[in-house]
Amino acid sequence: MLKSNFFRDEFPSLGGVTFLNTAFCSPVATSVYKACQAFLDERMASPDGMRSWDETAEETRGLVARLLVADPGEIAFATSAAMGTNIVAEGLHLKPGDNVVLDDLAYPTDSLLWQRKAEQLGCEVRKVANTEGQVPFQAVEEAVDDHTRLIAVSEVSYINGFRYDLKDLAGLAHTHNALLLSDSTQSVGAVRLNVKDADVDFVTCGAYKWLLGPIGVAFFYIKRELQDRFAPLGHGWKQISKYVYSDNRTKAPDVERCDFFEDARRYEFASINLQGVYGLRAALQLVEEIGVDWIEQRTLDLNRILRTRLLENGFELFTPFDAESGITTFFTEEEIGLLKYLEDRNFSVTARAGCEQVRVSPHFYNTEDEVDQFVHHLIGWRRSQGGSGA
Repeated sequence: MLKSNFFRDEFPSLGGVTFLNTAFCSPVATSVYKACQAFLDERMASPDGMRSWDETAEETRGLVARLLVADPGEIAFATSAAMGTNIVAEGLHLKPGDNVVLDDLAYPTDSLLWQRKAEQLGCEVRKVANTEGQVPFQAVEEAVDDHTRLIAVSEVSYINGFRYDLKDLAGLAHTHNALLLSDSTQSVGAVRLNVKDADVDFVTCGAYKWLLGPIGVAFFYIKRELQDRFAPLGHGWKQISKYVYSDNRTKAPDVERCDFFEDARRYEFASINLQGVYGLRAALQLVEEIGVDWIEQRTLDLNRILRTRLLENGFELFTPFDAESGITTFFTEEEIGLLKYLEDRNFSVTARAGCEQVRVSPHFYNTEDEVDQFVHHLIGWRRSQGGSGA
C-alpha cells in the first residue's frame, strides 16, 4: 500500500470529494479534530487547567521550532500570519527615503500593509514585476539599494506557486544592511524550510493550509538577535514570566518588579488560541510521523505529474514548470464556468472571477489517479465548450 493511501484514512472528507485545494485550506485530519475536542473536554472536566495548557503550548512551540530548525525562543504563536508581518512593519520605524521591496505575486495582506505604510510614513514601496510567472533574482537585485530596509516576499506565491530561494534573498538583503521577511504559509508543511540555513530574519505562517492545522492559529519566527529591536504590538499579562506581589495587604501584582519574557513569547501579550494550539500540536505530530522529506517529495512529484499532463494536453501554465512547490496554476477562459463544471463532478480547486486562472494544489494525501482524472475532466469540459479534445 502506498504511504499516501495509508494516511488518507486520517482525512474522512476525502471520501466524498477529489480535494486538490490545499492552498485554500486543508481537510481536517481526525487526529487534529480529536485534539481540538480534547481541549474542550479538559475545560469541561477542569476549567482551571492553566498548567496543562501552558505545557501543551510549550511542547507545540518546540515542535514548530524543530520543523523550522529554529530555537523555541524564536517562535511566537499568533492568530494569523499577518500579526508577524505587522510586528515587522511597526518595528522598522520607516521614514522618508527608506524603501521596502516586494513583488506583484505577493499576498494581498502584504501588498496592502506596505502600501499603507508608504502613505502614512512617506517611505517607498518597490514592487518587482513577475516575468512569465516568476520573479528573477536579478530583478529583485536591481530594486534593492542601500536605502532598502526590508525585502518582503511570499516564499511560495499563493497565486501560482513560484518559489524563491530564501538563502539568496537573505544574502542580498544583508549585503545592503536590510532584512528579509518571508510569508511561508504556502510552503511550510509542503516543502522543507531550514531558517538557519536560509538565514531568513522573519517567517510568518498560518497553520490551516499545508501544515494541516486549525484556522485561527499561526506562528511568527524572529531571530533572537532581532527581538530587542522589534517591540510587541501590545502589552499584557502573558508577557510576565514571574510575578512579584506588592508588600501591602492587597498583594496585587507589582508589575514594576515582575520578570518578563525576553524571548519571542514577549509577542504573546494576551491569551492565545489554546484550542488551536492543541490542534496544531496534533498536526505537527502527524507531519513528523509521516516524514517531512517524504511529504515534500510526494507533493513535488504530484505537481510535476500534473504540470506534465496539462502541457501534454495543450493547457498553458502560469506556474514555472520546475517550481518546487505544491501549487500549479494554469490559464483558462470562462474560469467560473469551469469551476462549476468541476464542482459538479466533485473536484475542489480554486478559481477567481476575472483572473482567467485555475489553481490546483495537491498534497501528499492525493493520488496520481486523482491528478489524471482531473485532467481528464478538463479535457471533457474543453470539448463541451467546442474546443479540441486533444
